[in-house]
Amino acid sequence: MAERLKDQFFQRPFFDALARSLKQAYPAFDSRRFFRLLYDDEWENRELKARMRHASEILGQTLPSEYRRALRILLKVERHFDGFDHLLFADFVERFGVDDYEASIPALETFTRSTAEFAIRPFIRKYPKRTMTQMLRWAKHRDEKVRRLASEGSRPRLPWGTALEEFKRDPGPILPILEALKDDPSETVTRSVANNLNDIARDHPDVAFEVAERWLKASPSRKPLLKHALRGLLKKGDPRALALFDLETGARVRVTKLKVTPRRVPLGGSCALEVAVASEETSTRAVRLEYVMTYARPGGRTGQKVFQLREAELAPGEKLELTRKLSFADRSTRKHYPGRHTLTLVVNGERKRVVSFSLVADE
Repeated sequence: MAERLKDQFFQRPFFDALARSLKQAYPAFDSRRFFRLLYDDEWENRELKARMRHASEILGQTLPSEYRRALRILLKVERHFDGFDHLLFADFVERFGVDDYEASIPALETFTRSTAEFAIRPFIRKYPKRTMTQMLRWAKHRDEKVRRLASEGSRPRLPWGTALEEFKRDPGPILPILEALKDDPSETVTRSVANNLNDIARDHPDVAFEVAERWLKASPSRKPLLKHALRGLLKKGDPRALALFDLETGARVRVTKLKVTPRRVPLGGSCALEVAVASEETSTRAVRLEYVMTYARPGGRTGQKVFQLREAELAPGEKLELTRKLSFADRSTRKHYPGRHTLTLVVNGERKRVVSFSLVADE
């Protein structure tokens, strides 16, 4: 089983190094009190984000009570840390700095060396116009991580973050930021732009499609970005999204094989998927192959997820054969349960054929 995230980050070596750095920057820092408060009776039961927030609370109790003074100390030591553990610095600002915009926003610009995409969101809620104006400035920053913050921090449905309900209702304030970043030289920035537009598409598909159509018409080189941005609509078989990428609905493609081996898969194990299709078109056509996995859930419920298999150009009569390994090992984002599962092959948004199999517990 994969190591839990909470067992990888915010571990004792990080806190030891942090305490040493804080002691150097602030001699009055009480390391013993810090660790006594940090490792309380609930520490082991807390999940990853709860551990981070608890650590922020303890910093609030062991650093100077005046926010700006505490922040200056953290700004002195943060450069010694990186990776996921570094998120603690931005979280401190989110927890204690929302009432001090002038000090907190420059600090988040520094702390986004890892990311401040979660911490910026309370500022968007409390100071919407002011913060979005700042985000647009950040979209033109020389540092790609700051530019990414402008896009990622304004996502309406940021994973692991609380939703920005105001942008789910009206994504208009986000669009100038995406316009400024759509051709950014950094792939991490343009991927964030695509993810943001995909969020918008979930609540306002017409808005997302209009943006995508306009961007693609102006520059065909944006096609990869926009395919990622409209992936949710493509997976739903939205005819407009399919047509935008020359994927015609009703493609004459015959499924000659759809097979899962074995049909009884041990819980936590894997199986092989074999797919073969043949074009019955009279000219070359673009084909997008996906499959919809319907998972068994407790109490007779089910869950679904769509996976892309391949996009290809098929000439008349041409065949395409694919094999994939399907893993049913538990992950932090998905847990598997025994029971009947189905796999539905989808071609250009049209469901073509279904095969079923079962996950079985150890017998």
